[in-house]
Amino acid sequence: MASVHYQLTAQGELQPSDADGELVLCRYCDLLQHLPELKPGEEAHCSQCGHLLDSRHPQPVLRPVLFACSALFMLVLANLFPFISMYAAGSQQQMSFLDTSSVLFAVHHPALAVLVWLFIQAIPAFCMAAVIYLKLGMLWPLPARMWVARVLFMLKPWSMVDIFLIGLLVSFVKLASHGDLALGLSFWAFCLFCLLHLRTFQVIDRREMWSRIAPNPKPSFIALPGHAGLSQQLKVCGCCTALVPLHVTHCNRCGDRVHRRIPASIQKTLALTTAAAILYVPANIYPIMVTVSMGQETQSNILGGIRLLWQEGAYPVAVIIALASVVIPVLKILVLYGLCYLVMQPQTYRQNLSTLIFRWVDWIGRWSMVDVLVVAILAALVRFDLLMSVYPGPAAVTFAAVVILTMLAALSFDPRLLWDSTINPEDVEAIHTMTEQTS
Repeated sequence: MASVHYQLTAQGELQPSDADGELVLCRYCDLLQHLPELKPGEEAHCSQCGHLLDSRHPQPVLRPVLFACSALFMLVLANLFPFISMYAAGSQQQMSFLDTSSVLFAVHHPALAVLVWLFIQAIPAFCMAAVIYLKLGMLWPLPARMWVARVLFMLKPWSMVDIFLIGLLVSFVKLASHGDLALGLSFWAFCLFCLLHLRTFQVIDRREMWSRIAPNPKPSFIALPGHAGLSQQLKVCGCCTALVPLHVTHCNRCGDRVHRRIPASIQKTLALTTAAAILYVPANIYPIMVTVSMGQETQSNILGGIRLLWQEGAYPVAVIIALASVVIPVLKILVLYGLCYLVMQPQTYRQNLSTLIFRWVDWIGRWSMVDVLVVAILAALVRFDLLMSVYPGPAAVTFAAVVILTMLAALSFDPRLLWDSTINPEDVEAIHTMTEQTS
């Protein structure tokens, strides 16, 4: 059956739609709408919730490849030369970029070492290599492009080079009164890597990339733009954004399994959020960092570190750590609980606001990892034996687990559930009647 698109007239009658462009489903509010043909520099946002549906950038192959290649080159340079040197009491300690994770292995914190290495080295490097591979795959039929694309966008939130850069600045303020710091060539190479890494993702057109990897299958169903996809027996592939009929289990384009909603979304979100809330208590009680100075050991937890920074006059840094380690985790946990409560209500009226809040906490939640990365930086740089040394405390891994659990909880929450209560049964009846008449 050929695809026919319909629209509702002012009199409530169904007429064929002459709108141009591809039909898309918003993955946040499930609204079916036309995506117009975009020109370079243009963006398309959902008419209901404001989510970015698609964008176009000039030179969609050349620019991402150049940025990604430059980023990988800077990452190599960041590992070849001295990163930071610290001078204190006539002694010098030099830190390389790799020391951020390798020193944690040496002081018997393997779990924390693996996490830091993944977040600031392995995952960012893979993402840049994947972008190069996929963009070249738009010109030549390279193998396994679909698998690489799926993994790339799955790992994107876990690349934390930007958070590590903020952690470096926080560490500099903490160490300014204890010694002199010298920035090596690798530090500047890492700063360039961070900027190029972020810019690479900014110039990627996800929808166009998928259309070049595998063309979007021709739809064989009747669709009514301006109404929920679920009411029309349609769902969206979370991997390649293709439209899939509700009875089809796997996407015809990328082969990924497609659910109409994330299975057991509320149960998963509540379980992960509750686990994060439980772990957040010991993460604040136990020390996150242990400092040994002149043979005396000083333990500091998150709140104690914030208080010390405030007393020393480092007000901006104290505010940053308070926001990242206290305000954001607590706010994210409360928001996720609140969203789960709203979904379970028979009718809600603030879907736009709830969706906006969810998108915001989903984006900002990863920044809570800055305190863990600060501890890793200090442990790698401040190693002056009995004069002064810094070690991660037991709360470092616990707090990292809190951040990871809240990120997984946000990924498990399906914001389309907030909008399901707005589906009008009369519209569903009209769509089903139209389908029967045109079959």
